[in-house]
Amino acid sequence: MARRRVLYGAALLAALLFQIFDVGYLAHFLLWAMLLLPLVSLGLTLPLLGCRAEVLARPAAVERGEPAGFLVTLQGRSWLPVSRAVLRLHLENALTGEAEDSRLVLAGALEGEQGPEHRLETPTGRCGRLTCRVLRVRLLDGLGIFALPLRPPAPAALLVLPRTEPFPLPEDWGKGTQGGPLRPRPGGGPGEDYDLRPYRAGDPLRSVHWKLSSKRDELVVRETLEPQRREFVVTFPHFGPAEEVERTLDRLNSCCRALLEAGRPHRVRWAHPVTGEIRDFRVEDLRGLERCLEAVLSDPAPASGLDLTEAPPAGEQRVRLEPQREVSP
Repeated sequence: MARRRVLYGAALLAALLFQIFDVGYLAHFLLWAMLLLPLVSLGLTLPLLGCRAEVLARPAAVERGEPAGFLVTLQGRSWLPVSRAVLRLHLENALTGEAEDSRLVLAGALEGEQGPEHRLETPTGRCGRLTCRVLRVRLLDGLGIFALPLRPPAPAALLVLPRTEPFPLPEDWGKGTQGGPLRPRPGGGPGEDYDLRPYRAGDPLRSVHWKLSSKRDELVVRETLEPQRREFVVTFPHFGPAEEVERTLDRLNSCCRALLEAGRPHRVRWAHPVTGEIRDFRVEDLRGLERCLEAVLSDPAPASGLDLTEAPPAGEQRVRLEPQREVSP
């Protein structure tokens, strides 16, 4: 834009010098044309201020190494074409911390509500949550002298997911799911294990222990107990060299999918490597796995960081995924 302003200034100066040395009609016409031309160009650009920029991820999620990118478009209603729209883009990977700034120029006609577009190819060699953010949008007039700002659009996110690999589940992972402590069974019902307690309002009469109640001279209720289901928890370190982190995430994705195919709901738990905050997600279906992976890919993965230090509580079966070995109980 600075070069165009310099060129216009030079042309205006030439027209002014021509006016000084020649008082004829042509000199007057050229001078007034050079003076009014920027105003005409600006006037033709003002109706385009209603257009807007938009950034979309295409597709929204891919496995590592598959082609993907962002679609940047201009939308609006106008019979005038867009001379030039200059966008300043910022692309950042939340997992690796890699960031890149770029400049994009769009130009063309606004056909209906769809205008000029550009597909920004994105490298997907690393896992992570890639966010494309438009820092600034400027609409230039036909001469390139004036720059009118437009409101930046909302950022778009692209998930580069870990790869899915064969993950044979160890046999002991499916055992001991009922080995937790006893707890009251919701709704009561028959059972071998039970506990005695005083009657509370709302308890069904069939649960009253009449023989013992007559001895104590107060209502006593037989409360059925059942083993608490042991929670299956998958943990992993969210830090380390980039290659090890990616191998760990590949195993995490493959492990969770194998557990879901075996009909085993589970939890995924890890510590934020910087703050130490515990992340905990319940994975019961593929949608739950997608939400979990999105959170995993949104946390940074530095070379070193904080890890889970708490011991597994009673009633929890925990396995830990490592980058070099399958599991470490």
